[in-house]
Amino acid sequence: MSRRSIKEYILRKRDDYLGETPRGKSRMLDEICRTVGLTRKYVIKLLSGNIKYRERKGRGKTYAGRTLETLKKVWLEAGCPCLPYFKAQIGMWVDEYDAHVAVIQDSTKTLLLRMSDRTMSRALAGEVRVKPGWAKANKHSGRNGTNEIKELVPAASGEKIMACGVPPGDIQVDTFALGGGVSADNFFWILNCTDRKTQWLELSPAWNRAQHTTLEALKRNMRRFPFAFTSMHPDNGGEILNHHVMAFLGQKSHAPFVWRSRPRKSNDNAHVEEKNGSAGRQLFGEIRLDCPWLEKDLVELCEMWSDFCNFFRPCKMLVAKEKRADGKGYRCVYDKPRTPYQRLLEEDVLSEEGRAALARRREKLVGVELLNRIKKKLKRVRRQQEKYNTAKRQHDIGVLGGGGPGSALRAAPPGTPVPAPSKTESSQHPSRHWNQYFKEKQMSAQYLANQKPPSYLQGALSI
Repeated sequence: MSRRSIKEYILRKRDDYLGETPRGKSRMLDEICRTVGLTRKYVIKLLSGNIKYRERKGRGKTYAGRTLETLKKVWLEAGCPCLPYFKAQIGMWVDEYDAHVAVIQDSTKTLLLRMSDRTMSRALAGEVRVKPGWAKANKHSGRNGTNEIKELVPAASGEKIMACGVPPGDIQVDTFALGGGVSADNFFWILNCTDRKTQWLELSPAWNRAQHTTLEALKRNMRRFPFAFTSMHPDNGGEILNHHVMAFLGQKSHAPFVWRSRPRKSNDNAHVEEKNGSAGRQLFGEIRLDCPWLEKDLVELCEMWSDFCNFFRPCKMLVAKEKRADGKGYRCVYDKPRTPYQRLLEEDVLSEEGRAALARRREKLVGVELLNRIKKKLKRVRRQQEKYNTAKRQHDIGVLGGGGPGSALRAAPPGTPVPAPSKTESSQHPSRHWNQYFKEKQMSAQYLANQKPPSYLQGALSI
């Protein structure tokens, strides 16, 4: 009950209380105490008229309607981030909104900078979070392949050592499907590479999760990372554990150590799995992208979204975890929210040239404008996909072209590193073709067998 309701209720009961018998007064006191939640002695004083019920006014509202309306607009332009993370970057977002969207008064700007994340949460309660592709994640998409390379790759949890205890370069790799919940036919997948220490991530599309297209996506991600890979931890999928990828890694001068998750242990790749939802699915949702000529647009879209996540979205890192004294759960301690860019600058892994290049890359970006370009690019991708879907329903060969449902491109299975020679080729050059075929397979296998884990993984792995 509100204070005003309690006051009116006591005034109505006062006359009845004064005319009751002692036993009736006792029963009435029991009823009133249960209703209003006040103590018995205080209710007796209120009913007898000796004191009056005082309504405490409180301090009132600190933030007016204009401040809350501006908060909502800035929050929407920032991409509706989580409020603790939004509070960590509120100064930057307010400045960008004031410079590129609309002018904010100095008094309103001061109140916004002073507002806590809890107050923001109460002010924005009930507001719909508008994400570029916000949708519920599909937990049943994808499949795991099996091949002989798995036998050579050690299996262990990628989270056995806490992220705060490893240097930058400990990369977790995974893919998620853009099949709209339907795994039939071919469609695009997104390769996600996430660094555990800084939480720097890079996304890139791969057609049909084939070996060759996944390798091209991995190359794009590695080029965009500001530091080198020291180790790479995928799950048990065949898109990474194949001869294409392993032969490429084996040719590098400083090849990363490759290890994998244990079967049926999804938490072994926890960091990249979390980014699949918080970064990947927030952008794409559950739309199906099976238009073959969308690759260029998807590459640009993934690069822009990766920049937004790395430079403008703060994240937390677990720094301590201990069992509670009562044995119920764990007590987790997190550090102050910071962007992956800020975390990377705190680490001693970049050269002076690398720091300067990364600083120039950051100066060219404006969070509000970048998010608007991401939304426009995503709308273009969806328009192209709708046009392709209409052509498939109408069997319009002129629009489908070489990427139609019956074409060799869409019907081709995932590639292999070196195709087995035909009988004709084998009869003409039996030794040359088969030796080349097995040499490629042996090169990737030998690389895996001879590779040693980095020093910080010596305690987590027994090879």
